[in-house]
Amino acid sequence: RSEDGRSAPTGVLQRPKVWRPEDHEGATGEGGRPEEMEYDAAAYDCLHAFSHEWPSLSFDILKDDMGDERTQFPHAFFMVSGTQADRANKNALSISRVGRLKKTGGGTETKKKDRNNRNSKNSDKKKNNNNNENSDEDDSDDSDDDSDSDTDDFDASNPSKSGKPTLHVSSVSHPGGINRIRLMPQNTAICATWSDSGHVLTWDISSAFRSLQNSVEDQKNQNVVNEKKLKIAPKKVHSKHKEEGYALDWSSVTAGRLASGDNTGSIHVWEPNDANATDWNIDCGYTDGHDGKSVEDIQWSPSESTVFASCGGDGGISIWDTRQKPKPAIRVRAAENCDVNVMSWNRLANCMIATGLDDGGLKIWDLRHFDPKGKTNPKPVAQFTFHRGHVSSVDWSPFDSAMLLSAASDNTVCIWDLAVERDAEEEAQAMAENESNAEIPDDLPPQLMFVHQGITDPKEAKFHPQIPGLLVSTALDGFHCFKPFNIGPET
Repeated sequence: RSEDGRSAPTGVLQRPKVWRPEDHEGATGEGGRPEEMEYDAAAYDCLHAFSHEWPSLSFDILKDDMGDERTQFPHAFFMVSGTQADRANKNALSISRVGRLKKTGGGTETKKKDRNNRNSKNSDKKKNNNNNENSDEDDSDDSDDDSDSDTDDFDASNPSKSGKPTLHVSSVSHPGGINRIRLMPQNTAICATWSDSGHVLTWDISSAFRSLQNSVEDQKNQNVVNEKKLKIAPKKVHSKHKEEGYALDWSSVTAGRLASGDNTGSIHVWEPNDANATDWNIDCGYTDGHDGKSVEDIQWSPSESTVFASCGGDGGISIWDTRQKPKPAIRVRAAENCDVNVMSWNRLANCMIATGLDDGGLKIWDLRHFDPKGKTNPKPVAQFTFHRGHVSSVDWSPFDSAMLLSAASDNTVCIWDLAVERDAEEEAQAMAENESNAEIPDDLPPQLMFVHQGITDPKEAKFHPQIPGLLVSTALDGFHCFKPFNIGPET
């Protein structure tokens, strides 16, 4: 039918339309129920969901010894996360092993053709806008062939042969809710947390990690194992911040160096006393970077040991050099009348920083365009306005310098490839070859590769550092682990 509801003339091709959230707000389906989208298994190589007792605002992924650039299913990984419980004394720092992540997507002929098109040229990459329901009902077997995936029924008497992923959790009691959690890159047994009590804490979680490993070995045939909370004292409790905050990051260049930022605009730089980070000297003098507004995020330079960047409620980006405190070396106006919520420093292309804004904007900056003298304000090298809610997370891919993810309160996690450009000639050819292809709206960015949905208010999302194409997200309704079919290597 045409847009006015009348039947289309016989012989006139009516192509499908790209689904846009703004076109379906308040839409209802049969019986007046809210309109729902169906999960398309062919769009994912794998998709799994799990949750803890309480929601989590933040998580980090442990680098393990199971190998880099892993592509064979089933996958497993370790992560840490922090809870937001209804009472302060119920909160925990959780160390989890997620296992048996099997391939859930099918290898249909259409999917094979899409892969071939994607691999031929960057501009052939397909754009996907997909919602999903809990995918645990659609887990396939361990095979890596291209046959259509079958649904495995869960056998409670023999979980190890069922399609369900496994989740083993070891927890440490934590004072207050956890706003942000980060692992030291050089030693993932050392963890830092920002508590909603206004304290920043560091932890040695090696004993909890050992407990988790023992649990996995002893109870490997159980799908979900929650250990009792361990009582571990933090290595350090820092109480000099005047208010709580969210900004927290370890240096990947200097082991043990940490920065924390709070809602009053103050940044504290932690300098380790020794190589083992048994204690820290903390400099609280970084206060002039965001005009007294909140420091929303911090990122250390991936190449320079004394340089870090911050963004905040003043709509600005500040570049700091610890040798030149207390003022930032460079300040940039990144947004007007809008907070800059999150940022990510590209570890493969060190001159690039991505920022996510409170108005839903996504901006990419080239540090080579920043003026140290502050006479001119740079323009972003790319910007997108696809999100319809505030951006809560951005993360560069560790395997592709042009690939970025963003999560926002519009209940989406988007994947972007900045190397893709629109090619009108190739689009016209694709439309002519396949009448089922939808017409691409002019305002849909060609760099948008995939839109993951079926989540409620995502708070953080990350690429897995050792499994190309696998993403993990946390939202109010739990965690999702997924690999879109057009992201990462063919599996």
